Amino acid sequence: MSHFSKINALISDEEALSAATAKMGFTLIPNGECRYYYGTQRADIVIKLPGMYDVALSKNDGTYSMSADLYSNQVEQYIGSGAGLLMQEYSAEKVRIEAFKRSLAVTSVKRGDDIILTLTDIDTGGQINVVCHVGGKIDLNTTGFPGETCMKFQDLESALGHREEFSPTMEMYMEKPSDATESIYTTTE
Repeated sequence: MSHFSKINALISDEEALSAATAKMGFTLIPNGECRYYYGTQRADIVIKLPGMYDVALSKNDGTYSMSADLYSNQVEQYIGSGAGLLMQEYSAEKVRIEAFKRSLAVTSVKRGDDIILTLTDIDTGGQINVVCHVGGKIDLNTTGFPGETCMKFQDLESALGHREEFSPTMEMYMEKPSDATESIYTTTE
């Protein structure tokens, strides 16, 4: 493995948010009215939920913060405690979007409470294994990338949220293949 990272997801991408909420069966309403116990209030984005209350998202410095009326757990039954299920689905959708931008092949499975995605770099065969936990915590590790080539995906990690931890492994310090080795795989016309 080249390195491990732990990331705290931040909502910053409306496309990923829209995909996540659609997958959960909800609708996004831009510049909508959010329903609270005491009435309604306009928000940058509203997640329309079944029942009496919704979730409001307000954009500040490129990321969204959430607010909702938590009376009698009506909101939490749909998006999870502390919006944990919503953050997990958002994280998985954001990973997919960022992977496609970088031409990485994506496979995903649900295992227990986690969503596990494997991103494969077609050029090197290297893989980025991503685990999206309930609550928006993301574990990421790279494997099969020669030397420090895994570091070219740091922008992917940054796009997912705030990196809280980074741990290089011995594979990161291994030598890159020599030009002679690489030329074996090069075709000429």
